[in-house]
Amino acid sequence: MKRRAWVVSVLGLLVACAVAVPATAAPDTSLTTPTVTPLTGTTSTVFLFSVHFIGSASDEAVSVSASVAGSSLALTRISGKPANGTWQGSRTLSPGSWLVTFHSATTGLTNPSVVGPTVVVTVPTPTPPPTATPRPTATPRPTPRPTPRPTPGGTSTPAPGSTATPVALPTPFGTTVTDPSGSPPQSGTESAHSSGSGSPSASPAIAPPGSRPFNVPVEGVIAIGLLGAVTVAAALGERRRRRAVEAFRAAQASLEAGERQGGGLESGWERDTVEDETVATIDYEGLDDLDPNP
Repeated sequence: MKRRAWVVSVLGLLVACAVAVPATAAPDTSLTTPTVTPLTGTTSTVFLFSVHFIGSASDEAVSVSASVAGSSLALTRISGKPANGTWQGSRTLSPGSWLVTFHSATTGLTNPSVVGPTVVVTVPTPTPPPTATPRPTATPRPTPRPTPRPTPGGTSTPAPGSTATPVALPTPFGTTVTDPSGSPPQSGTESAHSSGSGSPSASPAIAPPGSRPFNVPVEGVIAIGLLGAVTVAAALGERRRRRAVEAFRAAQASLEAGERQGGGLESGWERDTVEDETVATIDYEGLDDLDPNP
């Protein structure tokens, strides 16, 4: 009887030892390195949840999840094996401060879990509308200064603000008129009308002493010289013609006087003009035939 009781006691001890072995291996299965990236953000931020599972051949991970903001997020194994691998998942969160907890379901029913960090989620600040860029004010273009135009006689229009130089104006009577405005000189009828009387016969103004006479251009000087030369040549030609006529008339008068003195003798120029022809036959009588007493 004692021997049988001892055998039963040994068998019971072996059974107890066999049952206790899985219980001692259970603490080796766990979830490690729980992380959330980033830890703060807004409702539009996508948070990344990650955890590492460590188990054994008899206790592998079947699923891993993260509990946050009152809901569960299923994770996916991205590396390793079911007995030793990394699980990840991502999502957005509602505003608040949330504590994250990771859970797992294993084949050995150990189902380890781990508490992760706290995530702070805020409402994004509305972006203000872009400030309209003011349009640049157009810069007014500078007004170009008028270029002085040369006037007859070598004068020019004075610049604004400067003192006008008196200009000598010619008049029909040979006098000069000074224009204090510096405007181009007027000629003939224009000068007469500009005097204010409205009549071309208005008496010309006399230039004050020391005023500058009117400048004659080079072309005018040349034209005046040519006109003078033609006039002198015409006068010399007319003088020579008159001398020739007077000489001819004097010769004709002397010829007529000689004819009257010579009793009708032919003049030299008449003989030269008589043609060599027989005009008449003249009979001459001898001296003896002449009657001494006619």
